[in-house]
Amino acid sequence: MEVLEICIGSACYVKGSNQLVEEITKLLKEEGWSDKVQLKGSFCMNYCQNEKGLGIRLNGHQLEMVTIVNAKDLIREELKKIL
Repeated sequence: MEVLEICIGSACYVKGSNQLVEEITKLLKEEGWSDKVQLKGSFCMNYCQNEKGLGIRLNGHQLEMVTIVNAKDLIREELKKIL
C-alpha cells in the first residue's frame, strides 16, 4: 500500500491543506485507488517554511513546489507512476 501524507500543521492548514485532504479523498475514490493508497494527516514537516510548497510526502518522498492550485494534478501524476 502506498502512503500519502499531507501536512495539516498550522501554516499548511492556512494555505488550504484541509481542503486538499477532502479533494484527495475524492480523487482516490474517483480513480479507484482508495484500497491502494493510505491517506494520512501529518503535523509540521517544516517544508512550507523553506518556501518549497505544502508539506506532502508520498512513500516518504517529499513532493516539491506543491500549491493548493497544482496539488491534485501533481499527486495524480505521481500516483499514476506507481499504481
